[in-house]
Amino acid sequence: MSKKGEAYTAEGVAAAKPSRASVGRLSLYLRRLEMLQREGISKVSSRLLGEALGVTDAQVRKDLAYLGNLGHPGIGYAAPKLIAAIRRVLGIDRDWPTALVGVGNLARALLRYQGFVERGFRFVALFDTDPAKIGQTIEGLTVHALDEMPVVLAATKAELGVLTVPSQAAQSVAEALAAAGIRGVLNFTPQVLRLPASVRVVSVDLTVQLEQLAFLVQLGSEETTR
Repeated sequence: MSKKGEAYTAEGVAAAKPSRASVGRLSLYLRRLEMLQREGISKVSSRLLGEALGVTDAQVRKDLAYLGNLGHPGIGYAAPKLIAAIRRVLGIDRDWPTALVGVGNLARALLRYQGFVERGFRFVALFDTDPAKIGQTIEGLTVHALDEMPVVLAATKAELGVLTVPSQAAQSVAEALAAAGIRGVLNFTPQVLRLPASVRVVSVDLTVQLEQLAFLVQLGSEETTR
């Protein structure tokens, strides 16, 4: 009997759970594989994937080992099978009904981004506290008041929530999402959320990313002047 969270290879041998870094690379491999498939390439090597993403072929093989024995020495990986395996592991071989709270400029941009739909993330509900926005239709969805959240989320079967609210409201809104049955929250605020262990949280702080970029650019400038 398998342990919770444990994956298995094709031979039934327990495989280690991939690290967060490995999962991030799986997403990058998937994008690269899909591009190669569109170009008519059906077989790929670990070296081909690694060179495109700046990682070693050994690291690629280690990351892909979690998927099972899909590669063949001297032949490589069948792109369609590898794509299907990565999508299955990432959980995007199915639809993910998603609710969005805080209908500002960032939210409107996210709603218009077609990449979410292509990956199975389908916005099904919108919420806001602004009386002027409640009742509006944006990208085909009606904006609801927060107190309608339990009913609307139950009706739409939303499993994920996206937060684009002011920082001071993030914790209370996230708690409301969790209480209404949301299983994962994508947090676009700098607020650190504290939710039950059963609710997963991924935070995206664009300011932090820009700070990291500034550091790398500055570091590069310092190295070229030495």
